[in-house]
Amino acid sequence: MLSDKKKKDREKRGEITQKDLQPYLNCSSDQLLILLNDSEAKKRTIAATILGKNHSNKFVIEMLCLSFKKEKALYSRIAISEALSNIGKSSVPYLVNLLGKIGSNQEKSLPEKYFNKKSYPLARDMAARTLVKIGNPATPYLIDVLEDGDDFEIQQALDALGGIAAKTSDHRALNSILKLVHTHNMDSLNEVTLWKVCRCLSGFKGSEKASRVLVDIIKTNPEDPIVWESVRSLGYIGITSMDINRLIENRANYEHPEIQKAVKNALAMINYI
Repeated sequence: MLSDKKKKDREKRGEITQKDLQPYLNCSSDQLLILLNDSEAKKRTIAATILGKNHSNKFVIEMLCLSFKKEKALYSRIAISEALSNIGKSSVPYLVNLLGKIGSNQEKSLPEKYFNKKSYPLARDMAARTLVKIGNPATPYLIDVLEDGDDFEIQQALDALGGIAAKTSDHRALNSILKLVHTHNMDSLNEVTLWKVCRCLSGFKGSEKASRVLVDIIKTNPEDPIVWESVRSLGYIGITSMDINRLIENRANYEHPEIQKAVKNALAMINYI
């Protein structure tokens, strides 16, 4: 059971109960949109929650996305994400326009450690995470971002596409992802974008195309984070062959502890599958 202090802290960040919703269930969309800009985070959460269930017109979606971009309270931000995902396909174009535009700490350099699950979603990831919740209706829009977006937009589109592929087995974006790599010949591709490609491909389970490009990346890119992310993704894809197993096993000789961790996990996944 939460202490009073923790409960109050969560309420300040917008956490609500079902009981908190009751007085507002009959509010009009106009009243809820006013509440969406209230100074109290709980009221913003209440407004987003109800809007996502009962109100899905274009103006409501636009206002939710505007709030999404500026919202600082954790639980209010999560509520907006849930509302937009509940609305579904109609939200997709607006969410795509938010890729790379939420938060101020976009990834600008390669990570120092192997992927570590975080307890709470970061602001910068929220648009992509919401698109993953909506699923494959977002795929065509995200493919367009790969062709026309800037670096941050492309990177977050890759995050979303990998999540959608893993969740729904929608592989429609694979050729566009591979085209992104081959167009830049890997050497000229932004290193964070290449790392995101490696990460994204983990969602394309059973794809020989995805496995082949990851093998090429491991052979040609010496950056440790690129190597461990590629090895990790090969494990998730799950295609086993003598060449792939040997390639992964050879990386076990690297002294970098994060690469060793990725190798161990990848071999365990491949052998399990």
